[in-house]
Amino acid sequence: MRRTAVVVAALLVSTSALVAQTPKIKPEIRPFVGAIIPTGALRESFADAGMVGAQLAVEVRPGLHVLGTFAWVPGQDKYGMGLDNVSIYQYDVGVELGWVEPFAADWELRPFIGFGMGGRAYAYEASALTDRHCAAGYGAVGTEFQLARTALRLEARDNFFCYRSPMAGVASATRNDIGLSLGVAYHLR
Repeated sequence: MRRTAVVVAALLVSTSALVAQTPKIKPEIRPFVGAIIPTGALRESFADAGMVGAQLAVEVRPGLHVLGTFAWVPGQDKYGMGLDNVSIYQYDVGVELGWVEPFAADWELRPFIGFGMGGRAYAYEASALTDRHCAAGYGAVGTEFQLARTALRLEARDNFFCYRSPMAGVASATRNDIGLSLGVAYHLR
C-alpha cells in the first residue's frame, strides 16, 4: 500500500512538472481588410480589388503560429461582357515563423514569414461564365506591433494558384497575385 502511494505521488509530481514545462497554446482571432493586385497574365483578366477576411491562429510558441485564413474579394472580371462581378474566395492553412523584439515601453515588434496552401474559388455572376475552383498556395512576410493582448498587423502575400478560365476551351495555367492587408490580432490568452 505504501509503495502504491509513493508511486502515485511520484506520478502526480512528475505530471505537474511536465505540464508546467509545456508551452501554453494561445489562440488568436485576426480580422483584416486589404487589396488584391493581379500580376502578369492575370492582370489581363481582373482589376485590382478590395478584400476582407479573417484568420484563426494558434501561437504554439512565441515564434511559431499555425493558422487558417478565409478571404473574400468582390472582384471585377474583364471578359468582354462589361465589368461583370465575380466573388473570389481564398481559404488556406499555414505556418508563420518569426521572433519577438521588445519595442518602445510595453510594445513588442513581431516580424514573421509564412507559407501555406489551400484553395481558391471564383463565383461569376454572368451566366455565360463557369464558376471555377483550384488549388492555391502562398508565401508571406509581415509584422505585428503588439501591446498586451492586441496587435496591429501588416501582411503581404504572394498568392500562387492554378487558374482555370471561366470560358470553355481555355487551358488552365499557374497565376499569381499580391495580397496586402492591414488587420488586428486579438490574443485570447
